[in-house]
Amino acid sequence: LLQALDIVRSLLGNVILEDVVATARDNIREGEGISPALKRSGEFPPLVTHMIAVGERSGQLEQMLADVADAYDREVDTALQRMMAILEPLMIVLMGGSVGFIIFSIMQPIMMLNEMAGQM
Repeated sequence: LLQALDIVRSLLGNVILEDVVATARDNIREGEGISPALKRSGEFPPLVTHMIAVGERSGQLEQMLADVADAYDREVDTALQRMMAILEPLMIVLMGGSVGFIIFSIMQPIMMLNEMAGQM
């Protein structure tokens, strides 16, 4: 577990979370669980710290971490679907506006030439 936390810490790329993981690692070395250190940091949502605490107590930490990861994967998927539902119509409107602008830019000089030819 200590080696896994070292690997996680090196992969995070976030100084604040690296410090939290280092503190959790030190606490584990001293005999404390992961969840109290993560809870004290205030950087993790209550769902995460609660699931980790349950996993520690039940001996199913690996499964609980997998469940947390699955829950956040579903949350990200839902957020992406919502964003795409908004962006797709917006992109269609923007593309339509661009095409309309191009057509107007082509037709305006033609109409002006037609008016000039009619005045002669």
